[in-house]
Amino acid sequence: MRQLVFIFFILTFASQAQKDTLTSVLGFGPNPGNLSLFYHAPKNASLKNCPIVVVLHGCGQTANGAAELTGWNNLADQYGFYVLYPQQHFPNNPQHCFNWFKKNEIERGNGECESIRQMVDYMLKNFSTDPKQVFVTGLSAGAAMSVVMIATQPGMFKAAAIFAGGPYKPGENIFSSSGSMVWGVNKTPEQWRELVWQQNPAFKDKYPKVIVFHGKNDPVVNINNAKELVEQWTALHKTDTIADETIEGYLNAKDVTRLAYKNKEEEEVVVFYKISDMGHAIPVGPGYCDNQGGRKAVFATDKNFYSTYYTACEFGLIPNWKINGPDQLVAGEKNVLYSVQQKPDYIYEWQIPKDAEVLGSKTSNEVKLNWGSQAGSVNVIETGANTCKYYHQPIQVKVK
Repeated sequence: MRQLVFIFFILTFASQAQKDTLTSVLGFGPNPGNLSLFYHAPKNASLKNCPIVVVLHGCGQTANGAAELTGWNNLADQYGFYVLYPQQHFPNNPQHCFNWFKKNEIERGNGECESIRQMVDYMLKNFSTDPKQVFVTGLSAGAAMSVVMIATQPGMFKAAAIFAGGPYKPGENIFSSSGSMVWGVNKTPEQWRELVWQQNPAFKDKYPKVIVFHGKNDPVVNINNAKELVEQWTALHKTDTIADETIEGYLNAKDVTRLAYKNKEEEEVVVFYKISDMGHAIPVGPGYCDNQGGRKAVFATDKNFYSTYYTACEFGLIPNWKINGPDQLVAGEKNVLYSVQQKPDYIYEWQIPKDAEVLGSKTSNEVKLNWGSQAGSVNVIETGANTCKYYHQPIQVKVK
């Protein structure tokens, strides 16, 4: 028991100053898990068909603490979506963790996961929200519960971002589940897939996209859990565990490697952000630019990479993140156009393969190329009048 208490202790996130004001809702519906509902509405409440992001706090946190640590409310005001914050109660768990390891809390229609489903239904019924644009993300124990949500309600969520979490049902009880976080547990992709199938035997639609963030030096949740999580959800998406794209130093963040796994339609279905020189934390990138945020804390490490912002990009909540243009070309193809949305007073710096010929300007919001003979990457850096630099997801071009 002492070891278990220690595990919960090190999973605890430091409490944050409660600067974010959230709205509380009582009586949102059936609440078998005895959780509380808090939410943040975007400043422009007259927006129609807004997305919803469900944010699940870590151990020792509150809804306000999660809002303060992640900065989701600022992005919601800027880009127009609701943020839902379920909150644990002390009687349910003395460490204020979501009970991601208890069978009666993590199976479809029961306990805490059913309470969170009821909260989402409440938001969909009472606000101008889009049922096809519901997302979930969480930290540590909240990450594990986020996986529970997409495993038990795959038709409700479009995507999930998992920070220092692990696969659905890593153990049979509190001891084996908690132990798996520290030491890891190995199953085949098929075994992991079966655990989710058992929750949804009639589900035939597309499973949610999964974005995984994990520090390579995490002493609390072994990074092997991220690898098993990738195995579980690539299996559910009927693809393999070999990354189709690997980008090191992603978006000018030297310690961030992005691995993308695609289905047969060439859609990214699982993305793994592997963060070097980081422990049990979320990566942040403090600053005043739109794509910067967060602050260094016990469980937040400055990696020049504001993970909340880029999670919103992965969710499709921030427009124009991707460059427009083809990702497959014939060697020597002529007049190939790549572009991004033009912004007043912005400077554009295109990064293209050495053997590609630029036709015209390389400093506008679009570039025309005669492609070379090799595969390569196309990227652009935008610099605003305030000297802020903005990055897009680069196009990895294959040559036929």
